[in-house]
Amino acid sequence: MMKRLMTALAAIATLGCVACSKDGKLTISSITYNATDEWFAEAAYGMRDAAKELGVTFVETDSHYDVNVEKDLVREQLKKKANALVVCPLTTEESGAVLNEATSLGIPVVTWNTVVTPAPSTQIIVDSTVLGSATGDYLREYVAKHQIASLKAILVIDDSFSIGIERCDGFRDAIRPLVDSGVMTVLYETRGNLIEETKVNITKLLEERPDVNFIWCWHQMSLIGTIQTLKELGRSDILVAGTDMSVDLAKDMLSNDVNLIAVTTQQPYGMGYEAVVNAVHAARGEPTEATVVIPTLTYTKDEPAMLHEYVETHSKFVK
Repeated sequence: MMKRLMTALAAIATLGCVACSKDGKLTISSITYNATDEWFAEAAYGMRDAAKELGVTFVETDSHYDVNVEKDLVREQLKKKANALVVCPLTTEESGAVLNEATSLGIPVVTWNTVVTPAPSTQIIVDSTVLGSATGDYLREYVAKHQIASLKAILVIDDSFSIGIERCDGFRDAIRPLVDSGVMTVLYETRGNLIEETKVNITKLLEERPDVNFIWCWHQMSLIGTIQTLKELGRSDILVAGTDMSVDLAKDMLSNDVNLIAVTTQQPYGMGYEAVVNAVHAARGEPTEATVVIPTLTYTKDEPAMLHEYVETHSKFVK
């Protein structure tokens, strides 16, 4: 309890005054839960750029994966009379309940990345089903182009979070023609949320079936864990695809140490940028959309120019 309280106080101390500043600028207050991660750092750049362009004061805080700290931060910012809140929520219902306190007071709330109940003023999302299906679509093209007769696959999946389930379902639907035709056989589906968990599971399954020649991963952590395992085992013969790009993964795609053929990714910069833009519009009483969908991008090993550009433009997000 004391540790949580101290964390909350430390986070709140970074707020400063979040009411309209003396020069009349609106203040947009942000809460995320992992400011040091590359993905979130990219989103933060988008938020800061939007705030600068729109001439508003932008305040950043971090709940450090603690929903109780998140609640404390929301309520503190309401006391300070923030003009709008921009939040990447931790949970659907608990985060939704405290954010609804802001909505009930007439304070616009814009969420991004994670949806909440009840719905906020605006939610910035990526279609998770499309995020999963895009790599499956590319795999079908890859199989046809390279005349691959047989794929024996491991799918690293999630069945705990709605976005994970949607990604996995999207991928399964996209590869159904390969499965139905007998070209692709899914030997295993294994859960993987953390890097070490994924590494243990992939190592075990490859010991049982060394003939596996394709692995798909539902998110960045499972993808990183799989890539690390294949490097350690010297299995550059196995095709890999998944979701969520990073600078290191882009470099892996450019190398021959592993055969990472495709990664479909969200655009966190765009999510952060649009979140602040919509928060400012809402705070000014201007109309906003209930839902803004940010399109996905697919990076492939056979387009190295895009990968080099990604590394060049995204290295500043790595801390």
